[in-house]
Amino acid sequence: MKRLVLLIATIFLQGCSVFGVRTVEVLDYQVLEKNGNFDIRQYENYWVARTEVDGDYQKSTGQAFRLLFNYISGKNAQQEKIAMTGPVLQQEKGEKIAMTGPVIQQKRGKGWRMEFVLPAHYNKTQPPEPLDPEVSIADVTEMTEFHPDFSHRYGALASGIGRLGWSGNLLTREYGALVELGSVLTSATLTPDKPILDKEHPCDRCKMCSLVCPVEMIHPKASTQVTVAGVTETISQKRPNTCCWIGCTGYEGLAASQTWSNWSPYRLGRTLPREKQELDALCISLQKADPQMQNADNSFNNYRRAVFDPDWFYYTVCGFCRGVCAPRREERLANRKLIKDSGTVALRLDGSHRVTDENTVEMQTPFGLRVVVTSKELSKGRAETLRWPGQFPLDREVIKYLCQQFNSAGAKGRAAD
Repeated sequence: MKRLVLLIATIFLQGCSVFGVRTVEVLDYQVLEKNGNFDIRQYENYWVARTEVDGDYQKSTGQAFRLLFNYISGKNAQQEKIAMTGPVLQQEKGEKIAMTGPVIQQKRGKGWRMEFVLPAHYNKTQPPEPLDPEVSIADVTEMTEFHPDFSHRYGALASGIGRLGWSGNLLTREYGALVELGSVLTSATLTPDKPILDKEHPCDRCKMCSLVCPVEMIHPKASTQVTVAGVTETISQKRPNTCCWIGCTGYEGLAASQTWSNWSPYRLGRTLPREKQELDALCISLQKADPQMQNADNSFNNYRRAVFDPDWFYYTVCGFCRGVCAPRREERLANRKLIKDSGTVALRLDGSHRVTDENTVEMQTPFGLRVVVTSKELSKGRAETLRWPGQFPLDREVIKYLCQQFNSAGAKGRAAD
């Protein structure tokens, strides 16, 4: 199960102080580290009620608090009063107000976002919908926006290693987008290299990256700009991050033309939503059903271990936007043709993903996806000895399910005979 690590400090809000009164529910957590006045705690998945209000800290947080407090006090579709979750916050004037906890506050543009963490029993059932349009609820299972403190790509751009291509990936003159980046953060005084000049930009705007993305993450025409170290890059206006997650994780591998796919045998059976909220909700529902995401030993629980362990099995079934982007245009044209002519992929019962030109069928799975298998594979009725070490957790569970379905159908057929 995915978890979120939060830093819980001794907090002093304007006009408020925190008291450790345990008369209300406190979310389950594990203390990972104690350091002076703060703990680093690891919390289980949870739901939040959130709102965003423009203005300075004192004005916006007061208004945000009232909106959220009204929601948990019954201003919701079920008129349900939601049990409080600790800690308790006491104002200077003496009025005690129980709050969900932890209360999360983030600076967002010209205002602040505030979130009340809702009680744990909502992990199994969705909380009531807010009646106030200024309040929303969210399932904190998976981040759908990523804003790192440091960007490897931007650091590489600023230091003259490369420039951003139309896809937003870093391109170098020697290797195109076929590079992996690592960074060392230091307080040492170093003389920076100069960014690559515009006239030496490695991207010639061929936009083949947008043509080989099966989920159409990269828009071929619409653009946006980003400025780093005085360098302004014009890159594609991409769809939300969850669109890429659905494609590169393999929840959907088939291109719109239905004539080629990435290395995923899975299909949604419907067009991806265009609106971010619907796309995020779809991605979260797929992650909740994915056996890998429910595995305690996965890279999302401990990404540092996954990154620094040389033996950790890392995979993606796509990355075509990088794979197509060789330094020379002729190579890119050849790569694009190779991808488009490669056909589609099916799951074999030995756990491998294979390009197939045989007769295939799509089978429904319990994980919100359909899987492509060959008719020949289904006739085997059982998985062969697993010889491929890179089998995915989702594949293993799907193979078990298919074999159970086949064996069950076979037993019913024999009984009828």
